[in-house]
Amino acid sequence: MNEIPESGMYEKGKLDFIKVISEALNRDPGKDGIVLYYVGTVKELSKDGKKVKQLYIEAYKELADKKLKEICYDAINRFSTNDCRIYHFYGYFMPGEPLVVAIIWSRDRSQGLSALPYVIERYKKEPTIWKKEIYEDGTSKWLEE
Repeated sequence: MNEIPESGMYEKGKLDFIKVISEALNRDPGKDGIVLYYVGTVKELSKDGKKVKQLYIEAYKELADKKLKEICYDAINRFSTNDCRIYHFYGYFMPGEPLVVAIIWSRDRSQGLSALPYVIERYKKEPTIWKKEIYEDGTSKWLEE
């Protein structure tokens, strides 16, 4: 069984998420009927239609790590999935770059497909993570969500 890193906040570039995604496929051969991946990326346009040059993410790492692990624990118990991981990155990101990866392993697709939106909605609201959009025109704005 491959060693998959714990859920948590990771500085941009400190976790090879492509390797993690690849290793997730071979985590426990034969046990999982489905492996779901969600990769959230930086949008090119803000909700106001402004062109985003960069997105800055910062977090209260200890609390965010704890919350991301709690969300996965709750998803496993609520939907009877085999496992769950959430990796959220912090630092400066360009449009198109990944900033969050969620992985769910489950025996059946119905369990995994039910758990994934639950995990996404919770990670977007609960951890102590702040986002600041930096626009092409030189202005910036801290986001509420």
